[in-house]
Amino acid sequence: MPIPIRIGVVGAGLIASSVHLPILRRRTDLFDLRAITDLNRAAADALAKRFAISKVFDSTAAMYESGEIDAVFILNSGAHAQVAAQALDAGLDVFCEKPLAYSQDEMVLIETAWRKSGRKLMLGYMKTFDQAVYKAQERIKSRPRSVDVVVFHPSGDSQVATTDAHLETFPLSKESLAKIEESNKKAMVDALGADAAKAFGPEYHDIMMGSIIHELSVLRALDVHIEKIDYVDRWPQKSRSESFIILGHTLDGVRVTIRWFYLEDYPKYQEEIRWVNEKEGHHIIFYSPYILRVPTEYIHTQRNGLDHVESSFKSYQPNFEIELAAFAELVHTGKQQEDPIISGKEDLLITLKMARKICELEGITPGGDIADLA
Repeated sequence: MPIPIRIGVVGAGLIASSVHLPILRRRTDLFDLRAITDLNRAAADALAKRFAISKVFDSTAAMYESGEIDAVFILNSGAHAQVAAQALDAGLDVFCEKPLAYSQDEMVLIETAWRKSGRKLMLGYMKTFDQAVYKAQERIKSRPRSVDVVVFHPSGDSQVATTDAHLETFPLSKESLAKIEESNKKAMVDALGADAAKAFGPEYHDIMMGSIIHELSVLRALDVHIEKIDYVDRWPQKSRSESFIILGHTLDGVRVTIRWFYLEDYPKYQEEIRWVNEKEGHHIIFYSPYILRVPTEYIHTQRNGLDHVESSFKSYQPNFEIELAAFAELVHTGKQQEDPIISGKEDLLITLKMARKICELEGITPGGDIADLA
């Protein structure tokens, strides 16, 4: 049996405390949880105590150079490319939560580091590892006419109210917060240009690249690759509580609709994907990613004469755990579900196309990466 991989974690926020660290600590057959670092030292100290992590480092560089770890989980909020590239340069295998990059420059940085290092790199898209998605992949034998996605996204607090998340908060220092904001601002200007970054940079960062990108990963797992963005509506503008409607299509003419709604006080998170053509339908329902053992549902519908036959499946094994086990297998055997750079580039390109369409429809001057898009 392979020796458990010595793991270091970058990031002591919600996703780490509620999902990754509980799994890493429980799966001692796969992982040896050794170290953690975060700009917010108090948060890192609290999680180290809670999950019995022996080493807390003041910086990623110190953790990478310590000799304590063989692989790193990049779970911090904000930009990942530089932190991940530095880990690859240090000879570490890397699990990187989405997004891999906010701009083309960031994508070049991490791709160069990955190819030069020869280390393993995995991009974190847990929903593509869900057993319900696997079941849909097995059943789908044709092409859809349309695929519709709808997401009801309540506040983060309501999503984690019944989870094991660490409820004590540890505010960042003004200096650390300013550093993060400056880094995010630069990435948004590089991607969108100054005018677009000012108009909707936070929405690009938090919503498009922070949440909608998950829907793109599931579409990709179902072999639905958006080629052109036809329309993007966002409202109310100048608000962090926006909703989006996105219309696009694939090269072979499949129409794709994504409707994403931030609803502060909605009772629960829910995402639905409906795949349909003339003869069959595939329906996947995801619930809050922070609650590990609420089942994902898959419903398959097909014709039976003048009537129909419907079958359903529920997956109880957390997709996060399947994903982390897949990372362990990648490190030990090299087996990988998808190329992280190809997937990361597709995510980035589609999201930049959405941003370009927003500029066209709202009369905003495009710059940065989106100025070069056709």
